[in-house]
Amino acid sequence: GLVHGSISIPGKTERDEVVITTEEIAASRLDYLALGHWHSAQNGKAGSVPYAYSGAPEAVALDQDRAGKVLLVELDEVAGMKTAAIREVLVGRTRFDRSELDAATLDSQPALIAQLAARADPDLVLDVRLVGVRRDDLDLDLDEIEAALAPSFLKVRVRDASVPALTEGPLPSPDTIAGAFIRDLEARITDLEAAGSTAEAAEERDALRLGRLLLAGHEVSV
Repeated sequence: GLVHGSISIPGKTERDEVVITTEEIAASRLDYLALGHWHSAQNGKAGSVPYAYSGAPEAVALDQDRAGKVLLVELDEVAGMKTAAIREVLVGRTRFDRSELDAATLDSQPALIAQLAARADPDLVLDVRLVGVRRDDLDLDLDEIEAALAPSFLKVRVRDASVPALTEGPLPSPDTIAGAFIRDLEARITDLEAAGSTAEAAEERDALRLGRLLLAGHEVSV
C-alpha cells in the first residue's frame, strides 16, 4: 500500500491534511505500507503490517538528521508466511554533527574558531553548544564565530549555554564596594537557581562576571 500522510501523534498532527492511525494501518492487513510526508527515515509495525517512511534523499531542514536515505524493501512469502525486510540505504551527502563543548577548556575566541574549523566539511551541518563554567576573561561573539566558520561548512550554529563561575576564594570585606556587590549578586543568583529560574540566574552570573572584571580594572565589551 501507499499513503502520503502522517501517523497520528496527539497534539502534533491535528493540522495535517492526511492523518492515519496505527489502528487503521493494522486493520488494512497489507503486506507492507509505504508512507510519505515525513522527511526522516523511520519504520514500525502496526499489528501484522510493517510500515516505513523513506524520508527525503537529502535533508531539507536542519533537524532532519535521519534524512538522506532510501529504503530497500524485499517482500517474500515462504510456506504461506509473508515477510517484508526493510533496509535503509544511505544516499545523501549531508551529515550532522551535534556536540557539546566544555567552555572551561577554551582560552579565547580565536582558539575556539580554530578548534571548530578543524572539522571543516562542505557537506557537514555543525551544531555546537558551549556548556559548563567559563573563565571571566573569555569574551565570545557568537555572530562573529559563525561568520568566520560559515565558508567551511554547509551550515554552522554555535550556542552558548555556559555560565560564569561564582567568586572563588576569600571575598572582599562587605564594607567595600566589591564585597557588597559580590555578596548581593551571588545571593540573588542562589535564590534564582533554587527557584529554577536558570535564564535569569545566567544573566545575573554574567553581570557578576562583568562586575568583577570592571572592579579589577579590566576593559570589557557589552
